[in-house]
Amino acid sequence: MPNEIVLLSIIAIIFGTGLVSLVLTGIYKLIKAKIDQGSGGRSEINPQFFKALGEFKKNTERRLSNLEEIVSDIEEERYLVDDGEKSMPEIEIEEEEVRSSSKKEKDDDGNLRNMLNE
Repeated sequence: MPNEIVLLSIIAIIFGTGLVSLVLTGIYKLIKAKIDQGSGGRSEINPQFFKALGEFKKNTERRLSNLEEIVSDIEEERYLVDDGEKSMPEIEIEEEEVRSSSKKEKDDDGNLRNMLNE
């Protein structure tokens, strides 16, 4: 009896392995057929698409060059403005001694300076 159980289990393992391999092969063939069917439509060359893509690329390059020109003009203007600011005379700050002497001489201006300093 134990020999029969061993023999029966070996046959079940072989049958199960064959059945699983058959199912997996079927699934593989279905997936492969679906992929082949999907890629068949993509292999066609559409000249209108490529023409539109070329026009889009030209327009994009033209727009990009226009933007680069605008940015370079703005940078040049900033550079010229920066040079203009450097050539202007600098504002000098009064020292405390000058302030104290001017406060003594002008009482009316002293109130205004106190307000501005606050």
